[in-house]
Amino acid sequence: MSEACQILHEWANGLQKFSHNSSTEELPKNGIYMVFEKGETAHGTDRIVRVGTHTGQNNLGKRIFEHLYKPKKDRSVFRKHIGRCLLADNPFLEQWNLDSTTKANREKYKNIIDFEKQAETEERVTQYIADNFSFVVFEVDEKAERLRIEEGLLSTITACEKCFPSKSWLGLKH
Repeated sequence: MSEACQILHEWANGLQKFSHNSSTEELPKNGIYMVFEKGETAHGTDRIVRVGTHTGQNNLGKRIFEHLYKPKKDRSVFRKHIGRCLLADNPFLEQWNLDSTTKANREKYKNIIDFEKQAETEERVTQYIADNFSFVVFEVDEKAERLRIEEGLLSTITACEKCFPSKSWLGLKH
């Protein structure tokens, strides 16, 4: 599996890289994305730290926009996890974990969540993404195929004996 993972990393690192400043209009309408984090390496290349896709047809750009640009942690588990890592030793983490997506939940938690602190944390997450992440995408039109390929990519990376995070990887805090 390590050889397959090396081939995957070499191939992914050869694709056009995008960053926080990239326009999502340049992306295919449907596909899979792989994220790299500054300082993380595997197989002599940048290490893939996340693989993802989308379920709605023609929705890849919107999904990536939600991860990279939209300060709404409840719309992106990726953003929520980064916030959890940044708040690892902070008591605000308990509030960050509450889901305030719906109006009913915002009302329910209005006296519990410090929404100003939440907005500050969202800004920290956005800045961390801008400073540390790049990503590649490749087109896969059909939803079932996207999900199957995403699963295979994740399995390949997970089973690799040579892919592991650095000791300072933020993801280790969550």
